[in-house]
Amino acid sequence: MSHAKAALTWNQQAAAMPPGVFTRSVGMRLAIVGTAHLQARDMDHGLELGHRSVDILARVQSSRAKDYVSEFNAALAPWRREPAVREFIHRTRKELGVAA
Repeated sequence: MSHAKAALTWNQQAAAMPPGVFTRSVGMRLAIVGTAHLQARDMDHGLELGHRSVDILARVQSSRAKDYVSEFNAALAPWRREPAVREFIHRTRKELGVAA
């Protein structure tokens, strides 16, 4: 099973968790699943999940969570020239202090 497929399967299982209980975990899960979508060449869905992840993770202090967002940003490499990608990278730098 590919890493992307495994992440998507894991996401379905994790989505069953009660909402609002593990904020950091939900934000990290969104970053991981967003990265899997990027690896599957689905930039639009990946960015949607990336933005949701930042919405959540901007409220917590976690170096581990920031590492997942950094990995997400690295997976954006094929689309670096896209305005939506540049905007997202800027957002993660501003709101989370995550470098591209």
